[in-house]
Amino acid sequence: MAQQPLVNRVGTLVRHPQFIWWCGHCVVFFCSLFHLYYWITFRAVEGASYYYTAYLGAMLSYGVVIYKSFGTPAPTWEYFQKINRDENVFYLVLACVWFMNASVFVTLLPYATFSLFHLITYIRANILPTFFPSSVSGSSSSQPSASPYEQYAANLSRFIQSWVHKNYDKAMKTVSFVEVVVITNVLIWNVLTFHLRFFTLFVYFIFLRMRYHMNTYTQQAFSDVARFLDGLLLPSANNNVHPYVTNLYRQAKSAVIWAGRFQPQSGRFNSQGANPQSVRFQPHAGSAH
Repeated sequence: MAQQPLVNRVGTLVRHPQFIWWCGHCVVFFCSLFHLYYWITFRAVEGASYYYTAYLGAMLSYGVVIYKSFGTPAPTWEYFQKINRDENVFYLVLACVWFMNASVFVTLLPYATFSLFHLITYIRANILPTFFPSSVSGSSSSQPSASPYEQYAANLSRFIQSWVHKNYDKAMKTVSFVEVVVITNVLIWNVLTFHLRFFTLFVYFIFLRMRYHMNTYTQQAFSDVARFLDGLLLPSANNNVHPYVTNLYRQAKSAVIWAGRFQPQSGRFNSQGANPQSVRFQPHAGSAH
């Protein structure tokens, strides 16, 4: 079959809803970087617009993928039952919560990490094959007639594939640690200092509970935290801990276990721990996944 002209391939690319989804991830990732610059230079207020723009990008990308998965939203019980066990829905709701509250930089870290992987995977699977079709098979670098740009595209495609394969597991473990430990503690501090409302912390606890039942990395993060605190606060591991502290810890641990022991009913769970949105789109014409 004759290869389509470049303008047709690009037109097919940008008209597909997945391109809008990718643009949302670009907004999330790059605005997070810009806000990080302002945050580390102690000018977070000046860079607040990047923080909120990043969440607009998150709402766009998660909204597109939910629409592709479940269709047009409908105020019915059947529609609610379809969406209330999907991780993407919870990340969309959480993005709306962060957008409507005072900025807390660490909440961007999971979104920016997911967006990085989606961003570069889309480049490999869609953008490079659109401009350099021979890079789909990765064979251009071995063809004498291949142009330097085609060879570069093929090498870049292999590099992205290798980098994602090498770093994905570590990144997802880091995200789970940030969600369970870092964000939770930062939110508690912000609630105690009246920077955020308690309702925000309550919503995040619901999110963590659902995330625990959906994601093996989150389960491991909770286990690691429990193991660390047991060794720090239980007398069987540390005799120097005051009994009051030990009892307080045991009560808190029992409350957390009680809150999370009821597993939600079956639904669209991602039990393998993959990041949200990873399998929602079919490739458009001329692309490869």
